[in-house]
Amino acid sequence: MSGLARRGLRAALAGGLAVAVAVWPAGATAEAAVSAAVSVDFTKPVRTLSATDYGIGITGYGEGSYITNDARHRERLRTLKPGRMRIELHYEEPGNHDSPIVCGGFKCDKTVTGDAWIAAIRDLGAEPVVILQVDARQSAEVNRDDAVALYRHFAASGTPVRRFILGNELNCACTPEKPEMSATEYSRRFNMITDALDAVDPNVRAGGPAAAWNDLPYIRTFLEGSKDRVDFLDYHDYGSGSEDVTDEYLLGDVIRGYETDLKQVGALAESVLGRKIDLQIGEFNSDFDDPGGKRTLTHFNTLWGAAALGQILHAGAAAYQYGDKNGQLGLTSTNGEGGIPRSEPLPIYHGIGMFTGEGLFRPFGTTMVQAAANTDKLHVFASDSAKNIVLVNVGDEPLDTAFTFTGLTAGTASVWQSTAEKWTPHRAGTAAVAGGRATLTLPAGSVTTLVVEQQGLSATYFDNADLTAPKLTRVDPVVNFDWGANAPDPAVSADTFSVRWTGKVIADRAETYTFITTSDDGVRLWVDGTLVVDAWTDHSKRDDSGQIALSAGAHDIKMEFYDNGYDAIAQLHWSSPSITRQVVPTEKLLTG
Repeated sequence: MSGLARRGLRAALAGGLAVAVAVWPAGATAEAAVSAAVSVDFTKPVRTLSATDYGIGITGYGEGSYITNDARHRERLRTLKPGRMRIELHYEEPGNHDSPIVCGGFKCDKTVTGDAWIAAIRDLGAEPVVILQVDARQSAEVNRDDAVALYRHFAASGTPVRRFILGNELNCACTPEKPEMSATEYSRRFNMITDALDAVDPNVRAGGPAAAWNDLPYIRTFLEGSKDRVDFLDYHDYGSGSEDVTDEYLLGDVIRGYETDLKQVGALAESVLGRKIDLQIGEFNSDFDDPGGKRTLTHFNTLWGAAALGQILHAGAAAYQYGDKNGQLGLTSTNGEGGIPRSEPLPIYHGIGMFTGEGLFRPFGTTMVQAAANTDKLHVFASDSAKNIVLVNVGDEPLDTAFTFTGLTAGTASVWQSTAEKWTPHRAGTAAVAGGRATLTLPAGSVTTLVVEQQGLSATYFDNADLTAPKLTRVDPVVNFDWGANAPDPAVSADTFSVRWTGKVIADRAETYTFITTSDDGVRLWVDGTLVVDAWTDHSKRDDSGQIALSAGAHDIKMEFYDNGYDAIAQLHWSSPSITRQVVPTEKLLTG
């Protein structure tokens, strides 16, 4: 089904509706588990991810509760760790650059200044993305001159805004106060504005057309008219709109449709421009309306948000959730929607949080890898650097899931879950990985994130003696090397190389441990930040040791080594009242 048929036109957003909190799906825990199989290949990358792929639309609809003045809402967004935040700003009086810069969104609070919005976004560690006014109620020249003046205003502070979206949903009468604009006219204005901005700062990046859906004819006309001026392509993609569709359809065909839509738009852009272009879904949510919040205020939207975000990222795009304060469509409650206290998370917040970690666990890694399930009831997304696996069970039955891994032999996965009974991600035990396999039962209607700590230590190898300019990163099951006069890997030379091992060491009981390094040449060892061994000198094979009292559990460990010629030896042993001296074994080491 096309984006237009699936979503309809974007309606005016309703806010402040209070309804009873529902759970989805009802009665799930009473169902018997069925089997599922998941395969994850950590050796097959799909794409590289960065913080800027996770975005939020700042609406200014918060009924006096914003990132500029509401500490609870602000800290909730900080915890979610978005890399970019998008807001529409313009001069209150178009063409009058002495008038205030204010939020330009429909019904947003114009008493908050543009400077306050940008400062708040930057305070949250995000890059500000500004929507510039492209509006048929003004001339193209006014839109152009306002854009340049707005750029210069923020540049005068010493920190320019350099990423802009031009216009917002001009392919429809989606915002009552703004008239539609043809793609031809939009492209003409886009060109005028980007040329003027480029003349002021060639580092500015501009995108569009910010269509309300994947409107291919509109997008094509825009691309044909603007060509090399387009730095990225933006359109909006909601799940349901005003259509009466089933939960199963929204959690199945619509989620998978993101991949289809983005591939189609990406292929169109490449055919017109003759190059690949960055794609972003500038607004996404399960609905753009949903009166009463029958889905957006229930656990359904946690499932939907996690599955949609994963699919958008997998398809190669960045994703901006809409929006931060937006009634039932927000990330936090605007005014007590669904009985959820003001500025506390709404369900979709936790769907995104199952990727970003919500400050509770390690975020999704920087390399998305190949992952698949043998049932349409389970969406699975996996990453390397570091290894996380997000699993969205959209069915009404638990899934007894068998995992097969490539590129992961052994380790321990912390299990974090969001369920119908408990939306906030919570620790639900661990899962052991052995022989490249694991098993876990996924609750009905749940999102599960596996945070995998691989057994062994993360090792970075350098082709010099001073631990700079890394050449190789791998996992070493143990530190027990006698390389002689040979190189540890073709990436580094046989002499004058260095290595840094990092991770955790597991103490089975609380006692004093003696760590012994055997090295030729220099070595240093830290445990929980304490320097236990310091022998950073040229020397032949010898033992150095130090003691530290440890509680039972996992402790940070770091060992550094360099070789400065001839033989190279690096070994790590330990002993304690309960352990006879031995190489620290693989099962007592974790990479994370």
